[in-house]
Amino acid sequence: MVKYGFQYNGRTAESYGIYVESRPDIPGKKRKISYKEISGNMEMLTEKAYKYENREIAVKCSFKEPEEQWNRKRRQMESWLSGEGELIFSDDAEVFWKVKEVQISKFERKLRKYGTFEIKFACSPFEYMVDGKIKETVLDKIDNPYDMAQPIYYLRGEGLCTLTVNGNSMEANVSRSLIIDTERMLTYKEDKTLQNTAITGEYEDLYLKPGRNRISVSPGFALQIKPNWRCL
Repeated sequence: MVKYGFQYNGRTAESYGIYVESRPDIPGKKRKISYKEISGNMEMLTEKAYKYENREIAVKCSFKEPEEQWNRKRRQMESWLSGEGELIFSDDAEVFWKVKEVQISKFERKLRKYGTFEIKFACSPFEYMVDGKIKETVLDKIDNPYDMAQPIYYLRGEGLCTLTVNGNSMEANVSRSLIIDTERMLTYKEDKTLQNTAITGEYEDLYLKPGRNRISVSPGFALQIKPNWRCL
């Protein structure tokens, strides 16, 4: 029988000797809504923003470690389960969660060797497809079977290039290569040197809408896309 577990930043819970006590509940999506009082109106006006709240996923865990190594194991786990990262559950390995923050409850030492604790992962509201991290060579179109995506564009060539997505254009001065990251709203070279001044246009115009997307680049340039497929 395959053990249930999770992976965080490329390391599995099993490799740390962590046992997941039960499959976690996945909270539903929740849109941010605010209410505004209008003079003369008996009802509050609902203002729905096109943004969603983070999802918090709680995972209850336990472990067993020899008494003299128990605190060493605790420190290892606290070091591993920190900062931002990617979370994958073993029964849903086709998607990953983008974790923004990790909190661990107190470590309870039930017996000399046994410990329990709860991890709370504060995640982006979206579930990201693992295969959306794969670069695709694009000629003139790409189909998006999910929700609005914020891709990364990889341009190769020399000179002024026009990148057009669904009729929206961005101009870029390319010197051998240029990376346009629409999620982070950054442009940089392969060595991570920032090149924000090399482009003219809006990052939002390069998002991939659900369905078919038409894409073109100036002649003499090659284009690859990491689509970052995601769904709510």
